[in-house]
Amino acid sequence: MPTPPKPSTPVVLHAPADAVLAAPLMLGYWPDNSLCAIFVDAEHRVVLIMRWDADAQAAIPALPPMLPGETVPGTVHLVAYTSSPPPGAPPAAPDRSAWRHAERTLHDSGMSLGWILVAGRHGDSVPWTCVEGQGSELDVRVIAGLQVARQAQRWGLPPWRSTRRDYIGDIATDPIALHHVVEELRKAPPAVEEAMRDAAIGAVRDRVACGDISPFAVAATLVALADVRVRDTLLWDLMQEEASTWPAIAEWMARVVAAAPETHVAAPATLLAILRWQMGDGSRASAAVERALAADPAYTLAALVDRCLTTGMHPSVWRAGLADLSREDCRRAA
Repeated sequence: MPTPPKPSTPVVLHAPADAVLAAPLMLGYWPDNSLCAIFVDAEHRVVLIMRWDADAQAAIPALPPMLPGETVPGTVHLVAYTSSPPPGAPPAAPDRSAWRHAERTLHDSGMSLGWILVAGRHGDSVPWTCVEGQGSELDVRVIAGLQVARQAQRWGLPPWRSTRRDYIGDIATDPIALHHVVEELRKAPPAVEEAMRDAAIGAVRDRVACGDISPFAVAATLVALADVRVRDTLLWDLMQEEASTWPAIAEWMARVVAAAPETHVAAPATLLAILRWQMGDGSRASAAVERALAADPAYTLAALVDRCLTTGMHPSVWRAGLADLSREDCRRAA
């Protein structure tokens, strides 16, 4: 059986500072007190980022099947991200035992180790300090905010946002819209009947297309998305759309989330998270999935997306996973 092609990204690492920037920009958040393994192919393009807590006792995730050590003509760079220090203080050193444990594990997996770095952050965003070195020689580099923005633009990734408010602003509850949507939900049927599922899917797509955000449209959408088969079929449809359409759809979905009561917000927030993840906006994807899980900790799809974001899975892996599913599979699945 031929080896499946490895997904790669336009993120190419030419220097240690690039490796330090790659994980926060691709994950969408500063990975406080974390270790990140950044897998690159022979052309130095990022294939996958795996993150775990910088705890000596933490289990290091198993390498995914697409990356068997003996067949990957690439390298893994290891970056330890420290917690943000108090103003004026230097970045704290990571737990060296955790670091060495990660080195041994990756080495034993057959991966070729590249840069081994430490990165800290001053304040909410920048500058970031990259401390490079595998021995006694250390090279401290300060990465300025302008450099971060330029690198994000070069890689085609959303710019780093300095505060959490920037991540959650468009999904924060809109009290007026929420009031009107709750009124409409009181009049709406509690669930979608089997005979009406196809009509419900079509209606949601029509609302997306015309940008209908009226209280009736939002309420009807929330009832429809509460049905797993409607939700999954709509998700399948959205993943077939041209990527250029996703930003407008995500903006519409964000307004649905902002107007949704907690009893109905998990489904649209999870779909929004998936859309923004596919767009490369990991920061706001994480905020959306966090909103979904806060409302319903047992919401399975949100938990799955959260794990994908936490491990730094490339979004193309998600789309590849849908390749074996037909629209009818989603429509009929229990």
